[in-house]
Amino acid sequence: MLTHFSMAVAQLTDPKMRRVLWLGVLGALAIFTVLWAAVWWLLANVDPSSIWGLATIVEWMGGLFDWLAGFALFGTLFVATFLMFPAVVTIVVGLFVDQVAEVVEQRHYPDLGEPRKQPLLETLASTVKFAAIVVLLNVLVLPIYLILLFIPGANLLLYYLLNGYLIGREFFELAAFRRMDQGEARRLRKTYRGKVMMAGVMLTFLMTIPVVNLLAPVLGAAFMVHVTQDLLRRQAAKAAG
Repeated sequence: MLTHFSMAVAQLTDPKMRRVLWLGVLGALAIFTVLWAAVWWLLANVDPSSIWGLATIVEWMGGLFDWLAGFALFGTLFVATFLMFPAVVTIVVGLFVDQVAEVVEQRHYPDLGEPRKQPLLETLASTVKFAAIVVLLNVLVLPIYLILLFIPGANLLLYYLLNGYLIGREFFELAAFRRMDQGEARRLRKTYRGKVMMAGVMLTFLMTIPVVNLLAPVLGAAFMVHVTQDLLRRQAAKAAG
């Protein structure tokens, strides 16, 4: 895994990859700017005193409520960013996976031949659907995240395991679908589910590092191309043996 990851990092300086890298970074920033603006607008335009049960609290707390509301605004933006980043990265990867994979394959796997043709809308629809699942599951387990705050590190462990499984699965399938049909790709993933999940956990950890996480869409796609080819070689060796 570390070898594949190092190969993906090393290729970020490739001129062909640089353009895709910038597009990936700008894509992630654009999506988050829209999300941040939407949350900010919502919180800024909702009058707390108009919400049942809050009017008395607002009046009683006075200026302290405004201070707490500002704190809650930034807290909401932080939590939303943390929980939704895997979903945003998944969407961006869906847009650029073919370009990234083509650059990686040209350099490291030149004998693979032409990839399978996949309609962009089909790929994008599948990616958006999966991103929605990522958001939904993270929101559903939010109460568990909060409970696990009392056990140091437990909520982060849950976050990495849950999103590691989801991200590993989606990134692997996006890369694998270029070279095999969906049924074959899913059988390969299930055969090596531990390795795919480990790759997903590595990418999820990367997504929690500020600034570096903006590289995650392109770096993750390149990394998973290497993982996919490695698992295909393992499968072929097992069949031959």
